[in-house]
Amino acid sequence: MNRYLFWLLMALPWAAFVLSTYILKDTVYPWIFIVNILFLQVIVLNIRRKQVGLTFTESLKAIVPGIGYYEWRRLYFAKP
Repeated sequence: MNRYLFWLLMALPWAAFVLSTYILKDTVYPWIFIVNILFLQVIVLNIRRKQVGLTFTESLKAIVPGIGYYEWRRLYFAKP
């Protein structure tokens, strides 16, 4: 998975949520949609983490803001 596909898989579910919730006002239970998005993003982050070669603790450093700048750069912007 290249970094552009990764960013697409991270942003597209949230765009669909905003479209269906705020513009179409179609979602009955938005928390189900949010839980599903978070579950799918955990899967995508795990795939990307393994591809880039980060350990679990390094990926946690990358996700927490302000900690692990180099891990953050590797996880989100590195070429595989």
